[in-house]
Amino acid sequence: MNSLSMIHQKNNVKMGVYNNRTVPSAYRDMFEEYKAVRENVLLVDYSHMSIVSVMGDDAWALINYIASADVSIIRDEQGIYSLLLNDEGMIRGDVYILCSSEGYYILSENLSAQDIIDTLNKALEKSDELDVQETPEIKSMDEEDWGTIMLEGPYAWEVMAEVYGFDVIGLPYYEFMNTDDDLMVFRCGKHGEFAYQMIGPQSALAELWEKLLDVGDKYLLKTGGLDYQKMVRIENTGWDESLFAGYSRNPVELQMQWAIQYDKDDFIGKRAVEELSLQKAKRKLVGIIPATEGAILNADDKVMANGQEIGLIINSIFSPAAQGYIALALIDSQYALSDIDGFTVHTSQGLVSAKTQSVPFIYNLSLLVNPTAHSYVDASKAKSAL
Repeated sequence: MNSLSMIHQKNNVKMGVYNNRTVPSAYRDMFEEYKAVRENVLLVDYSHMSIVSVMGDDAWALINYIASADVSIIRDEQGIYSLLLNDEGMIRGDVYILCSSEGYYILSENLSAQDIIDTLNKALEKSDELDVQETPEIKSMDEEDWGTIMLEGPYAWEVMAEVYGFDVIGLPYYEFMNTDDDLMVFRCGKHGEFAYQMIGPQSALAELWEKLLDVGDKYLLKTGGLDYQKMVRIENTGWDESLFAGYSRNPVELQMQWAIQYDKDDFIGKRAVEELSLQKAKRKLVGIIPATEGAILNADDKVMANGQEIGLIINSIFSPAAQGYIALALIDSQYALSDIDGFTVHTSQGLVSAKTQSVPFIYNLSLLVNPTAHSYVDASKAKSAL
């Protein structure tokens, strides 16, 4: 039992299984956790993320081959977001790749460490073609009892500065810093708010967890599980296996081609995804909202236009920020444009008028907070540009 688990058990937290790991699914009501991540600060155990280290002089060539992003553009203490595709060009999962002085760390929310290691070992069969002269050292950081925690929200930067100093405020997106407590602080995030991921030994993470709770009290910091993510990741969409995998893994349909570097050297799935891109997807992901106030949309509801079925809802949620239901739909490409009305959705409550909407659905508070001008606790400064 690790120290973070002991903290959660002490607080009688609701636990769940994510990426084959048991971590908190909820500390409190999901809407309270949502409110914290959108308005204040939320602290979450992200130890469902697998972490694999790939160390050695030739680690780059191996990792660049399995990733859709171009890993050559990052240097020490920088990271990059990437998809891992299969040979058919479909999304297996997404990863963060962090570059260190000795090699790389790969982190994933939906691929296990063994999945990643198996992919790397299979790629090693092409060592000559990839010009891998010396086999990198590959291992799961479970062996070192590593984990991750995440601090996210519009004032996460201010809480972090109280713990690590003002240098953390200037940390650019997708860069990380090494700390005196043997952790890496990585600025990242998938739903538009300021977010910092702390990576390293569980014992150090547990100490930091308690410290963040103490410091964060005046910021109304809350602890949370992972269930709130369904809400925020529909509002600010990106790859999430729990949202999309049952409907599509096609990056062109899901409009995730921005995560694929087509002009880089060969990578797993390159030819297939190039063909998918050239063929043009028959359907595409688009946001959709009911035109009728109070109407509810649900997964698998059929989307109609001109009396014809053109697609279906793949996920929906009540959005407190939008004060209504929002949904993601896969619809025929010719209709997959933003801000088009005239659609009808067949729901269990009857027919509902709807219109498409661009994603993300909301304008995050973090976009209106400037660390040089605003503060949550300094009364001499405004809290945001609002």
